[in-house]
Amino acid sequence: MYRDKILKKLNDIDEVPTMLTIAMEIDRLTQNINTSAAQISNIVKIDPALTAKVLKISNSPLYASTRKIDSLQQAIARLGFDEIRKISMSVAIINSFKHNNIDYEKFWVHSIAVAYVSAYLQKISNLQNTEKAFSCGLLHDVGIIVLDQYLGDLYKKVFDIASHKSYSLELVEKKILGICHAEVGAILLRKWRVPDSIAEAVMHHHRPQDSTSNPDLTKLVYMANFICNNRGIDNGTNFFPEGFYDDIWDDLSIPIDEVDRVIEEVKTNLEKAKQLLHLGGI
Repeated sequence: MYRDKILKKLNDIDEVPTMLTIAMEIDRLTQNINTSAAQISNIVKIDPALTAKVLKISNSPLYASTRKIDSLQQAIARLGFDEIRKISMSVAIINSFKHNNIDYEKFWVHSIAVAYVSAYLQKISNLQNTEKAFSCGLLHDVGIIVLDQYLGDLYKKVFDIASHKSYSLELVEKKILGICHAEVGAILLRKWRVPDSIAEAVMHHHRPQDSTSNPDLTKLVYMANFICNNRGIDNGTNFFPEGFYDDIWDDLSIPIDEVDRVIEEVKTNLEKAKQLLHLGGI
């Protein structure tokens, strides 16, 4: 049974990628109002590759300025804690996984776009305790790249069936593999001791009504994922993955007159996602 093989593979993954460990520490520190730019800088410096990518992104047209940034503290001062956290997490996740058959650019542009839209929806909603919306959005499909990395051609078959026949990827995964990418992602993140609220959102991002421990985060990711797919920013399967749960929009308490602004935010973040992938990717 493929499920047992996959679970064994996941169980054998012991080492947390260095960049991800650093990014999670940055995430923790930036939630504390007493943290200084020097403290953040010292953590980023632990990984020279992350340092180089953060500086490269800080000097890119995304954050254009007449003055060139030469140090991490300057980058943090210009961009602020929130953006440094998002950049660090994006770079760390992108560089923590290999890929075989999936469309690398489409997959990561989708993931980064969902992350930014999740964070934006959190900002305009009335939900509380959802500060991890960006990380949840970024990681929501991480199970896909894990399955692609470890199953190779077998997962390509799954991916191709979902794409060519316009079937739900989750449905095809369960039928052939006995497990879906959402569950795979959640299992891996829990093994890596990523906060359970993030793992929960990843586990249930296709069916947020099944989430129990932090349903608000899951609803944000579900809605961001739905919106990005609706605007053609998909993860490479080229199909619209699920129906729309009207009650989720109501639960987020987002006024209907915000829809146009949300669409504009998607367009803006699509370009940001492409630039982040180009500048911070492998």
